Amino acid sequence: MSTATGLPDSQTDARELLDGQTEVLELIANAAPLPDVLAGIIGSLEHLMPGARCSVLLLDRERRTLHHGAAPSLPGDYVAAIDGMPIGEAAGSCGTAATLNVAVVARDVLTDVRWTDYRALATAAGLRSCWSTPIEGRDGQPVGTFAVYHARPHRPDRREQLLVDRFSHLASVAIGHAHLLEERQARQEAETARRTAEELSHAKSELLATVGHEARTPIQAIVGFAELLATIDLDEARRREALDHISAAAGHVMDLLADVLDLSRIEANALPLALEPVRLREVVAEVFGLLSARAQQRSVTLVHHVEDEVVLSDPRRLRQVLLNLVANSLRHGRSGGRVEVSCRLAQPGTVLVLIEDDGPGIPADLLPRIFTPYARAASTGDGAGATEESIGLGLALARGLAQAMGGDLSVGGTGPGGTAMHLGLRDAGLVPR
Repeated sequence: MSTATGLPDSQTDARELLDGQTEVLELIANAAPLPDVLAGIIGSLEHLMPGARCSVLLLDRERRTLHHGAAPSLPGDYVAAIDGMPIGEAAGSCGTAATLNVAVVARDVLTDVRWTDYRALATAAGLRSCWSTPIEGRDGQPVGTFAVYHARPHRPDRREQLLVDRFSHLASVAIGHAHLLEERQARQEAETARRTAEELSHAKSELLATVGHEARTPIQAIVGFAELLATIDLDEARRREALDHISAAAGHVMDLLADVLDLSRIEANALPLALEPVRLREVVAEVFGLLSARAQQRSVTLVHHVEDEVVLSDPRRLRQVLLNLVANSLRHGRSGGRVEVSCRLAQPGTVLVLIEDDGPGIPADLLPRIFTPYARAASTGDGAGATEESIGLGLALARGLAQAMGGDLSVGGTGPGGTAMHLGLRDAGLVPR
C-alpha cells in the first residue's frame, strides 16, 4: 500500500520519524524546558498515529507518585485529576506500568480491572483505551510513563509499538538530560551559596575586627580618664574636662554600636521603619542647622535648592542619611568651598536628591568599594607621613537605610572638581502645608 506521496508507508514513517527526532534533539540541544521537549515528542507521535492522544507522566520515586509532564491533546480536567496519582498494580495503565516496569495495555477501560478507580474519569474525558509504556532511566528503572489513548477500544499493532518504543527512548533522553541540568544547576547553586557564605563570614569577621579596633581607642580614653578621676585630686575645671572626654568617648562608642546594630537589622530585613510623607526641604534645613558650626569651621557655604518636594520615608532615618552625606561633603570638600543640595524628579515615582561638593573626588581605587564598611584608600597626604583613611560605616549604612525605605544611594559622579552623591527616594506627591 502506498501513500499519497507515492512512497511506501514504512518509508514515510522513517522520514517523518527522522524529522521528528531531529526537531526534538534540537530542542534538547538548545536546553528547552522539559515540558516543551515532551510536548514536541508527543506532537510528532500523534502526527504519525492519527486518532491517538498521548501523555507523559513523570515518576517521583521517593513518593511513588506520577506527575504531569506533557499532554497537549488531553482534557485539562483529566490531566489535573491524575496529576500526583499513586502508582500500584491497580492504578490504571500508567500506575501499573510504573510499578511493574512493563508495558500495560488496557484495550477497554470500561472492563479492565486495573481501571476500576479511574474509569469514571476516563469516561468523562472520552477515553476508552489506554496503553502505557514505562520510560526507563539510566539505571533501567522507570522515570515516567508514555501513554497512548484512543476514543474506542484499541490494541496497538506492531507499527505502533515500534513508534512508541522510539519516542519513549527520546523521552528518556530528554528526561535524563533535564535531570542532569537540574543536578548541575543544584551543584552550581550550592557552590555559589558556599562561596557567598564564606565571603559573608570573612566580611563579618573583618567588620567585627575593625569595629573592635575603632572602639578600642575611645574605650581606652574612658578607662584612662576614669582612673585619673579616681587617683588624682583634680580641680573643678580639670575634673569637668575629664568628664567631658569620658562623655564624648562614650558617645562615640554608643554611636558605633548603634550603626553596627542598624546594619545587622538591615541585613536581616528587620529594621523598624515608620514611612510617611515627609517634606524634604524641612529635613534638609534641619541637617544644615545641625552642621552649621562644622561648616563655619571650614568656611564652607551650605546651599540647598529644595522646594515643595515630598518623599515617602522615615523622617528620623532620612535625617540620618542626609546628615551622613552632607557631613561627608563637608569633610572631603574644599575648605572655603561650597556644599549644595538639590533635587528633581528623576522618573515617575522617584525624587532624586543630589549632594554635591567641590573636593578632589573619590580615589579611583576606593570607588568600587565606596559602600563597603571601613574600606580604605590612600589619603591625600604625601611622603612618609601619608596614612590610609577609613570611610567607616557611614556610607554603607546610608545606602542600606535608603534601600530599606524603597530608594537607593549611588555615586552620581566624581572627579577633581568634586563629587555628587545621588539619593533616590520615593515620591509622595504634594501634601497640604
